Amino acid sequence: MILVTGATGAIGSLLVQQLIQAGMPVRVFTRNPEKAAKFGSAVEVFVGNLDDENSLVHAMQGVERFFLITSSTQQDKNALEAAKQTGASHVVKISTQEAGWTPVEGHGHWHKEREDLIRASGIASTILRPTMYMNFALSWISSIRAENTIYVAGGNGKLAPIDPWDVASVAKAALTEDGYKNLAYELTGPELLTFGDMAEVISKTTGQTVRRVEISESKQGEIFAKMGLPKHTVDGLVETFRLIQRGRFSYTTKDVEISTGSKPHTFKMWMQEHLKAFQ
Repeated sequence: MILVTGATGAIGSLLVQQLIQAGMPVRVFTRNPEKAAKFGSAVEVFVGNLDDENSLVHAMQGVERFFLITSSTQQDKNALEAAKQTGASHVVKISTQEAGWTPVEGHGHWHKEREDLIRASGIASTILRPTMYMNFALSWISSIRAENTIYVAGGNGKLAPIDPWDVASVAKAALTEDGYKNLAYELTGPELLTFGDMAEVISKTTGQTVRRVEISESKQGEIFAKMGLPKHTVDGLVETFRLIQRGRFSYTTKDVEISTGSKPHTFKMWMQEHLKAFQ
């Protein structure tokens, strides 16, 4: 049995979909069973939250491998303790690209803390360190519709955004196949893009001219705060945009292809798949 936490989120929902398609036994762990209804009878649904260790122990009964995405180090501690109590033997953990850097930078610091905690637990792990998800572009929809404009910091720095589907594909492989234990994968898309380049791809895909306007770090922080993110997350993300501007993310890796046998999707492919959202 495979347990998926964050099962209705951007990565978790795609992972559940892929596991179902592969015919794997799946159990989803969610605070909102109504959101998990979209999976139908193909999954088992356990209600709980990562802050409640007892609900995790209940959900992990009979589980061998589990997918973990957390918002606090305590949640990792709870999940690891539940795994030890129930015998779950392999965790696939979502971290972040910066956690693998030397030195660690940005919000990679608290992700690195969680990675270290997992390694020290004695439970086999696969660490996934994705760069910026392509679906960050969905946060631009309102300004594109209103002004044909995206407002974003980062200067002319380049990065290789990744399709969440590709991240889920790596997680699926690690959860269903052998050979992934105690390894870490740095996951990027196949091409380096500035935010201006992304605006150009959006323009060509939608058929309307979309421009990119540079904004200050403080303004970018205000945008993240309006999304309801806690201050420490906002501060970490603002630092990430500072690192983008410095060119710190300006490289690609082959880890998606190495781990899945398939090349990662381009931003153009992602836009074509999600075109309706921008219309």
